[in-house]
Amino acid sequence: MDKRTKLKNQKFVIISLVATLAMITSCFTILTSINQGAVFAQLNNNASKSTTTTKIPQVPQVNSRQNATISGTVIQPSNKTFYVFTAEVANLNETKLGIKKDIFTLPIMVVNKGDYVTVHFYNLETVGGDRHSFTIQEPYNIDKDLGPGENGMISFKADHEGIFQYFCKYHEPAMTGQLVVRP
Repeated sequence: MDKRTKLKNQKFVIISLVATLAMITSCFTILTSINQGAVFAQLNNNASKSTTTTKIPQVPQVNSRQNATISGTVIQPSNKTFYVFTAEVANLNETKLGIKKDIFTLPIMVVNKGDYVTVHFYNLETVGGDRHSFTIQEPYNIDKDLGPGENGMISFKADHEGIFQYFCKYHEPAMTGQLVVRP
């Protein structure tokens, strides 16, 4: 195998690993955003019936007032808090692969339209390290820029549904994530 093919294969493996990590994190985030009381109640119901199948309730659909309904109970928009740290992919050779090794530890954040979102952002670089930003363009227009060892808080209302990329303006395209605002 020549060097070029080997380099392409290494790049593909790294990108696949990052994508897999993002998918796992996304699934975990979605599962934890489901109403925990309903999940535990369903699990307890199934356990008491001595069945081997566990049925997870569906995520509630949001109506036009931006409130969800579970079993007749209206759920108001809530506060969602996330912690985002800077990190580096270990043993990644930036020169060989042509991509930065910097990443966000949380590649996907899932919220409902109308939720109040707080992001605690931490630049874990040591003195002399890189600056990092947590940036989302329109319609949110967020740009939190931090020096090494600094941290900051971003708060906003998720009033636009869709998928919005957040990124570090110093380390694109590797240092990105997605804010998913469900209807």
